[in-house]
Amino acid sequence: MATLIQYEKKELVGYITIIEENERHPCTLDWDSLAMLENAISEIEKDRELRAVVLQSASPKSFIVGANINVLKTLNADNIQDWVKNGHRIFRRLQALPVPVIAKVEKYALGGGLELAMSCDMILASEEARFAQPEAGLGVMPGWGGSYRLANLIGLNRAKEMFFTGEQISAAQAYEWGLVNHVYPADQLDEGVNTILEGILKNDGKVLQMTKEIVNTHNLRELTQSAYEEAATSAVVMSSESTLGRLKAFFDSRKKK
Repeated sequence: MATLIQYEKKELVGYITIIEENERHPCTLDWDSLAMLENAISEIEKDRELRAVVLQSASPKSFIVGANINVLKTLNADNIQDWVKNGHRIFRRLQALPVPVIAKVEKYALGGGLELAMSCDMILASEEARFAQPEAGLGVMPGWGGSYRLANLIGLNRAKEMFFTGEQISAAQAYEWGLVNHVYPADQLDEGVNTILEGILKNDGKVLQMTKEIVNTHNLRELTQSAYEEAATSAVVMSSESTLGRLKAFFDSRKKK
């Protein structure tokens, strides 16, 4: 396990914090960290006093850069649908939380990390943040709602550019494209998050909950369809020689570091 996820409540705000277990490596997701995230979501769902949630990383290197390499080594055409569906289910629960959820992104939100951030209601970013969906370089599919959520946020053509090239975009470009809500200097990000929280907390919590439910309902059917499609196509590509070759090259390159 490379990444821990902890939850704590401070007054009316809950904080889900992603923590690197080994400071030599960026934050990634595996079965255990996803389970910890789901436990935090379950705790939040039961809290009737909570008014907002912040999802953040404690790592100076990354928000989340994708799946853990040890998980990637175990995935194949037979089990990848379980991996995809599990992530979808947990991210859907995060999206459905009855309070506003803010993703606070300081560094790299790549692959599954970007998909996690997009499951939140808004993304607030440091000027140093970088965003990408680089899955095609490994021969795998964006599997946790990226194929739907990214296009929904920034439009079809720009989403295709990110999927087709896998290139990282800056926080400034992400703001221009509508992927993030605000961009702040690194030393002002916390202040920016607190300003948004103040705006949320002064409003009626029940109204915000019902508004969120209505807005989310607009795209629920399409997102559900995306979950099935991403799971099915992930199984197809995991059987291809190209994908197996790309993954082997990636694993070999990691061994040399």
